[in-house]
Amino acid sequence: MTTSSLLLTSLLLLIPIFISYKEKLRISKDLVIAALRAVIQLVLIGYLLEFVFRVKDTWIVLALILVIMINAAANTKKRASKVMHHVFWISFIAIMAGAILSLGGVLLTGAIDFTPNEMIPVAGMVGSNGMIAINLSYQNLNRIFTKETASIEAKLSLGATPSLAAKDAIRESIKVAIVPTIDSVKTYGLVSIPGMMTGLIIAGVPPLQAIKFQLMVVFIHTTATIISALVATYLSYRQFFNYRHQLIHMKKTETNPT
Repeated sequence: MTTSSLLLTSLLLLIPIFISYKEKLRISKDLVIAALRAVIQLVLIGYLLEFVFRVKDTWIVLALILVIMINAAANTKKRASKVMHHVFWISFIAIMAGAILSLGGVLLTGAIDFTPNEMIPVAGMVGSNGMIAINLSYQNLNRIFTKETASIEAKLSLGATPSLAAKDAIRESIKVAIVPTIDSVKTYGLVSIPGMMTGLIIAGVPPLQAIKFQLMVVFIHTTATIISALVATYLSYRQFFNYRHQLIHMKKTETNPT
């Protein structure tokens, strides 16, 4: 692909921009900013990866993976409820737990080697999927503890502990976080050809070999996503209760933040 053909392809963005203007969706600015950010960020990471792939130092690979996980955790803060504290650290621990278990597993099996061109792209997928799952979990926790206050308080009044009173919220939040991943995996090969497999095929890799790599990625990011959602949800739900095991009322917290 040439630079000129890529620039011409970018003109496709004029279609959603026109639709936004016509339908008064007011997303044109966000769309342009998102596209420009993507260009700048991908160009910068491209130059960085060129350097990393040449150097091949272990510490640089680990540092770059750490940066990926830190950015993924930082991007979960905006989705968390206002009653939650230490959101970054909770998300970071959850994402790292998923990454260590899933990436560690494939390294031990020899499916991938600890090289920059294999570890960094896969770690990026793990961080991204973990971030999305945690965001969904936080949003669902916030929704349940806001709308189902009476039900949770009734359980507490009958002597239930916070963990028991919040059990349904925890289960639903974990399920909401991982269902999109499961649904997307179900349609691989029937509805969609995943991005990694598509890229390998375009690059000239035989389809069956590309499938092996894609299945490995599916196993990795599905495992990492479930672990990240599970850890983040269990580390978060307790913050919706005070030290006396009483439910913190969301509306009061939002209008009178402490």
